[in-house]
Amino acid sequence: MKAASLAVHAGRKLEARSPLAPELSPAAVHVFTDLDDYEAVVRGERHGHYYGRNSNSNREFLERAVAELEGAEAGVAMASGMAALHASILALAPRPTTIVATRELYGGTAALLRMDLEPAGYEIAFVDLTDLNAFGHAVNTAGLVIAETITNPLCGVPDIEAIASMGQQRGVPLLVDNTFATPLLCRPLELGAAVVMHSATKYLGGHSDLVAGVVVGDAKLTGTVRARSARVGTPLGPFDAWLALRGLRTLDVRMRRHSENSLALARALLSVDGVVRVHHPLLDTSPSFPVARRLLGRGAGGMMAFDLDGGRDAVQRMIERFQLVRFAASLGGVETTVSYPEITSHRSMTAEERASLGVGPGTVRVSVGIEDPDDIVADFTQALSRSC
Repeated sequence: MKAASLAVHAGRKLEARSPLAPELSPAAVHVFTDLDDYEAVVRGERHGHYYGRNSNSNREFLERAVAELEGAEAGVAMASGMAALHASILALAPRPTTIVATRELYGGTAALLRMDLEPAGYEIAFVDLTDLNAFGHAVNTAGLVIAETITNPLCGVPDIEAIASMGQQRGVPLLVDNTFATPLLCRPLELGAAVVMHSATKYLGGHSDLVAGVVVGDAKLTGTVRARSARVGTPLGPFDAWLALRGLRTLDVRMRRHSENSLALARALLSVDGVVRVHHPLLDTSPSFPVARRLLGRGAGGMMAFDLDGGRDAVQRMIERFQLVRFAASLGGVETTVSYPEITSHRSMTAEERASLGVGPGTVRVSVGIEDPDDIVADFTQALSRSC
């Protein structure tokens, strides 16, 4: 099946009299009448569930669906995107090593690397992954590379294919956060990544009503992730898994609309007074445009950013003037929202660190929703015309 059809049907095989929508199974434990049967299920020799921390039918449906969409052997659903990221890192680099991470990175990921992994003995090297010469030098001493398909918050697009190839030549695996792109726009495993993770809170769920993470890759590695998740108690609950799978069914139509709307807004903001710079990978003014056009042929999703003259005060005035758009710290829902990286996604960084990335006091990250594009553009235009 093509991606649009796969999103609707992945994860489940329906038989006669099966419920069309998956049933919610909140059971924490399953009963057995045969000790050998229990042992076989625990060892994975027979399909089944025995304890909710280890497996659950709703979680299994979601794991299969995301794995199928990403072209992976298996998946593991966890309680958040950060749990999925942490487990992925430890599966690929179980002992302290040098981790090369994209310089422009989600602040939560940077905080995890600096505040949790560095004290444990890992060395963290933040590198501009769009500079393949700099990356080639850094990867020589690395044990793991972490990249984002589309960077947070300025929406750059590193050449995942080239990065993966350079890492493979040196035996260094690549972990890709594919949250912004989703498997409908990019499948990093096909480009050479070893593991892909998602914050399913965002586009996979798509309705701002759950917190979840998913890791996909080969069966051996995801088995390691699953075992660790069970040991430390980070599995995804059944209701959030049920919600995420429901959201996944409309992923294709949503990502098409998100992509169209974000590019329309980006183009419109180019001519709005007070907007100093617009960040969208498919604008021909973007440094990432050649790579984005090659890797993101179906669109770049709903994320973009812009820099507003006047700093925080101008951002506050804009937020107060909005009629349709709302300020919210997350992203990927059907509604258009703005976020202010200085106090949300990148608050763990110093002002100097943010400035080195190009994130300033006037930087606004936008999660463009699926409303009518004319309404989105009109709301930004009126809010900015009176705020700058």
